[in-house]
Amino acid sequence: MAQAKLSPTDPVGQALSTIAAHAGAADRGEVTLAADLALLHHCGVLSELARQTSPGGDTLAGATLLRRIGRASLAVGRIVEGHANALLLIHLYGTSAQRMQATAAAGAGALFGVWGAEGTDPVTVSARHGNTMTLSGAKQFCSGIGLLSWAVVPVTLAEGPQLFLVDVRDPDRGDLSTWQVSGMRATASGRYDLTGLTAQTLGLPGDFTQEPHFEGGIWRYCALHCGGLEALAEEARRHILSRQQADDPHQRARLAHLAIHAQTARLWVESCCTSVVTDDVAAPCVTQALLAREAVEQACLSGIALAERILGTQAFASRSPADRIRRDLAFFLRQANLDGKLAKAGTNLLARTAPLGECVT
Repeated sequence: MAQAKLSPTDPVGQALSTIAAHAGAADRGEVTLAADLALLHHCGVLSELARQTSPGGDTLAGATLLRRIGRASLAVGRIVEGHANALLLIHLYGTSAQRMQATAAAGAGALFGVWGAEGTDPVTVSARHGNTMTLSGAKQFCSGIGLLSWAVVPVTLAEGPQLFLVDVRDPDRGDLSTWQVSGMRATASGRYDLTGLTAQTLGLPGDFTQEPHFEGGIWRYCALHCGGLEALAEEARRHILSRQQADDPHQRARLAHLAIHAQTARLWVESCCTSVVTDDVAAPCVTQALLAREAVEQACLSGIALAERILGTQAFASRSPADRIRRDLAFFLRQANLDGKLAKAGTNLLARTAPLGECVT
């Protein structure tokens, strides 16, 4: 595929427009996300996002960038957010040598990710060699197989969850046939066999779940969800105009409510990301992040329902952008342990002495 020509005034916007134009073909399996991810690397988006989501970075700018990426393609956004998350973990817990190596590799175009989900054959350590270990087992729901160069992999040890940095450039270890789902089809996801691979330890046992970077980092994928909802809302708006339904009061009201849901989700994410701190493990930002995740999900689910009412059968038409966005967003919302996250937020709120209006932020 020929490299897209970018506008000198808005290279990021042009890149995202190109990615949005590829999204349907990627969903159908006609192209991979490789060209889209390379485009984001060449126009500096990946390096900028890594800076914005690192301690001391401009998290509000990071949320805006993730939201724009999600609006173009949730599948690309999933890979990009994993890349930023992996680099953050390496920055937080890696040695100086690991940080320098990761920075150099990312600068050369290598992609990183975080593969955490266990399958029927959980990952274990089969041999130890100082600071490196040999792994056994497989991870599932691994996004970016064949696209990533390195993955940060948590492994449960007796001392706690230990992070490892693993070279995952061998696509033959991946099994994409296990990814039989209706949404996020373009993410090159599946099972990845780590048996026999040598991995570097990253930090100490328990580092992975330290706050505010564990639950507190929820805002990153919530920003992508916001972008997906905005993209769906725009498809609904275009539908009303193209069908000459602008005078229909019911369609206007549905669109207005859809815009309210999109703005609500955005405001929650922006409030959450700006509350993230690095030096207070008991920071209220963790509760804020947990509440934001729930609020964004509710906004997205309500928004999807409204968009389906506006679009009618067009919302389910094969090859239509609205159908792809709706499927990707609904699937992406299904994160792990949602009820547990909400219950944890409630527990945190009950532990406060200040009134509710004073204790969230």
